[in-house]
Amino acid sequence: MNGESRNTTGGFRTPTISIIKRVNIPFLFLLPLAQFGCIPMPAGGASDVPCLEPTAWPNGSTRLLTRQDGENLLITSQTSEQRSEDFDDGDLGDGEHGPTYRLDNSTNEFELLDDGSWENALGEVTACIGSGGGVLFGSYVVDGQQIPLQGRGVRVSGFGGVVGILSADGSVPIQFISSASTGQHYSQFFSAEDHSPLTEPVRVGVGGTDVSTCWTVDGRFLIYFQRVSLPEREIRFDVLCFVENTTEVTIETEEVSP
Repeated sequence: MNGESRNTTGGFRTPTISIIKRVNIPFLFLLPLAQFGCIPMPAGGASDVPCLEPTAWPNGSTRLLTRQDGENLLITSQTSEQRSEDFDDGDLGDGEHGPTYRLDNSTNEFELLDDGSWENALGEVTACIGSGGGVLFGSYVVDGQQIPLQGRGVRVSGFGGVVGILSADGSVPIQFISSASTGQHYSQFFSAEDHSPLTEPVRVGVGGTDVSTCWTVDGRFLIYFQRVSLPEREIRFDVLCFVENTTEVTIETEEVSP
């Protein structure tokens, strides 16, 4: 199968950073370089949610597309050229795209599908390009009150009455310097009304570089994804993790994050 799943017990390999000490480079100066994929940094840990390494997608993929297919979720990608063609015809998600994966609702496993599977699905399309939500710099403060998190705050992204918070027990974004984070990452849902926790934190297998967020169009999944820079100014998707919104909060509005 093209693509590697990272599920409940999977862990990330942690690259050594001993070379940092040998060459005497200040750690703070390394974080911006790590964000753009120039040097290896410690990655995330285990994951309680399904994560995908989309190795079948071509380098240069810049947009993530999802759509429902019954109870399952389909995931594909587009390059910049494919995005432009899709934009020109005015119908999101019906143009050329990369290989399609399916997240099976019953097993939480990923499967690489045959050509035509994306076109045969009827669900509304979600398009993710950049980072939705906002960056947290270690804490989540609302109206002067600090909301307790499992780790230190990394990202916040809201959809309707639900707010998803990503935290980490390692380094976190540093304002004006880097948005990278390291260590074990956790995701937790909170109420957008009173900021009370709606779920327990779950481990998410991301970390090491900048983490982006995106909600599916129905608010069912909060997606955390990472991309790495390649030569010739190309990028590729490195890992995507899908946290299902199991709260009972009614989604009555469109996504509130840009």
